[in-house]
Amino acid sequence: MENIEVFVVGNSKKELDRHMKVEGRNILHLAIQSKRIGKIPPEDNEEMRGRYKRARMYLEWMDTSLEMTPQIKKDYNMEKVIKLIFHDPQTRLPADIQQRARELYNKWTEDNWGESTVVDDESAEPDALDTPAAAEQAPLLQAELPPRDHAIYGVEGIMHGVIMVRGVNGRKVYRLDPRFPKKSAKVYGHNGIPLGTWFATQLVALHRGAHGMRIGGISGNQITGAYSIIVSDSYEDLDKDRGYTIYYSGSNSHNNDNPNAPGESSGGTLALKASMRTGQPVRVLRSGGSAITAKKGCWLPDCGIRYDGLYRVVELLTPTNTKGGLYEQFKLVRDRDQTPLEELIRRSPTPQQKFDLEAFQRGS
Repeated sequence: MENIEVFVVGNSKKELDRHMKVEGRNILHLAIQSKRIGKIPPEDNEEMRGRYKRARMYLEWMDTSLEMTPQIKKDYNMEKVIKLIFHDPQTRLPADIQQRARELYNKWTEDNWGESTVVDDESAEPDALDTPAAAEQAPLLQAELPPRDHAIYGVEGIMHGVIMVRGVNGRKVYRLDPRFPKKSAKVYGHNGIPLGTWFATQLVALHRGAHGMRIGGISGNQITGAYSIIVSDSYEDLDKDRGYTIYYSGSNSHNNDNPNAPGESSGGTLALKASMRTGQPVRVLRSGGSAITAKKGCWLPDCGIRYDGLYRVVELLTPTNTKGGLYEQFKLVRDRDQTPLEELIRRSPTPQQKFDLEAFQRGS
C-alpha cells in the first residue's frame, strides 16, 4: 500500500487554532525566506523538505476539509496570507504551491469567504487531541492508503473516499482520502445523486456531495436556502417524521426556556427560513445510525444514511419544548413524482451493505 503523510486536526476550537497558527507560520517562513534570497528556497536539506511537505499538505487540507467563515478569515488573516503566496511579486515559491493558493483564493472569494454559509454545530464533541499531552504543533502522521480493491475503503467499498489514521493516544481518526476529491454539496436539487443512494457514515455523504457537513444536520446558505438536512431519531421529542411530511426543528431548539418567543435563530435555522422564502428544494437524508443498535423511526434506514429525495419548506411553526420555551419548527413536504419512500425503504440499504457496516463498526 502507498504511504501518505496526513494532518490530524481535532474538532475543538483550541486544536483548530493551534493548527492554523503553526502551519500559517510555516508558510510565512517560506515566503519571507524567498524574499530574502530572491529565489525559490531550495529543498536541499531535511528541514526545508519538511517545510515544503507541510505547506503542500496544509493547502490541501484547507481545500478539502476547511469550511471557510468570516471569523476564520479574520482570526488567521487568511486573505493576506493566501495572497502573499501567489500574488506578492517578491514571493518566490514552487509553481504548484502558488497555483493551489490561487485556486483556494478564487474559491473562497466566489463564496464571499463563507459570509452566509452554515457551519457545523458548535456542539461537536472535543477531539482526543485537545489534551495537555497533545503536541504543540498540529500532528503530521504517516498513514497507509488502502488499495483500490479494498473491501471497505476501496472504490466499491462502503467507506470509499475516507481513510483511517491513528491520532494522538492511538485514537482512530477518519479523514477524506486525498486521492479522491470530494464533490461539492453546495448545489440545489439531486446533485446527481440517485434516490435511495446509501452512505455508511455522514463523512461518506460529505465526500459524495450529498450533505455538506461532517457533524451538523443542516447544510446550506442563510440567504438562498438549505441544500440538505439529515433526519434521525436524535430529536424525536422535537421533530416529527411522517415520511412524506417532516416537521423539523431548527438548531438549538432544546435550549430555549422563554414561553413567549423562540431563541435566536442559528445559521441552519436561517437557511431553512430562506428555503421557505426562495422555494429552493432541500435534499432530505435519513440516518438510521449504527448497524449494531436498533433504529426507532419507521421511515429511517436500518442503518447508515439514505437519500430520500427533494422536499420543500412550506411552513414555519413555533411549538413548545420540554422546558416550556418556544422553538422554530419547519414543515417540509416531499416533491411529487419521485420514487415512493416505501420502495426506497425496501431496497436501501442492501443486505450486503448492512453486513459490511456492522463488520466495519464491530472492528472499529
